[in-house]
Amino acid sequence: MVLSARRHRGTGGALRRGAAVVVLAGLSALLSGFAPGSAQAAAPAVVVDHGAGASRAIMPGAASAVVTVSLSSPPEGATTLTVALGERTPGVVFVSSRHTLTFTPTTWNVPQPVRIVSVRNFGSADFTVSGPGVTTGVIHVYASTAPTPPNLNRSCGITYTTHAWNGGFVTAATVTNTGPTTLTDWTVTALFGGDERVTASWNSEWGQYADAAALSAPPWARTLAPGQSVSLGLQGTVTRTAGGPWLNCVPEPYLLPGPTTTTSLTTTAVPNS
Repeated sequence: MVLSARRHRGTGGALRRGAAVVVLAGLSALLSGFAPGSAQAAAPAVVVDHGAGASRAIMPGAASAVVTVSLSSPPEGATTLTVALGERTPGVVFVSSRHTLTFTPTTWNVPQPVRIVSVRNFGSADFTVSGPGVTTGVIHVYASTAPTPPNLNRSCGITYTTHAWNGGFVTAATVTNTGPTTLTDWTVTALFGGDERVTASWNSEWGQYADAAALSAPPWARTLAPGQSVSLGLQGTVTRTAGGPWLNCVPEPYLLPGPTTTTSLTTTAVPNS
């Protein structure tokens, strides 16, 4: 009887030990999902560099500023980001030429430039930089009331003619590099005096906000050698006109190369509407 009891207890102990092994194995499998390296990697974040550690890019009104964009970590594959003007942003501002940026697992940390063009003094604006599988970033820009620097590159010349009729208009323009060095990029801005609305363009992508529009350089003519020209234009509708549109060419690089005189920019805040 004693021997039988011992056998019974021994069998029970074996069962308990077996159950414990099963529980520990289950816990081990559960915890293995949280082991270092097995957790799902965080999505890459958009990194915006406004320049010199600044929190926003500042530019004189009717000029431009350049920021750079990269990712915080490699994406799973080629990822295209879109730059778009944020909602409820006052004033007139545009992304010049490059509305999309593509990063790959090997180029994720190579900064890509984005140029923002201001048609006039308008205060602050935000651009979102978003894409699939990434955390959205924001480009902050401010167009001040400061005068444009004296070394502004004014070698982007433009001539244009407008033909208007009852209810519509068309403007044809020619952009010419009138300087001694190559232009690497440029944008045409248009100010309207009435209720003009752009409906189409040729040799250019366009965008309109309020009483102004911008036309980006075509991909095949973003770079203009000295003396080289390209034609482009826009057409639209109008019911009430006070003249215009008035076109201007904003060149890139914004400043002439080489040593320049530092200009202090004093900004005047414009309340958000």
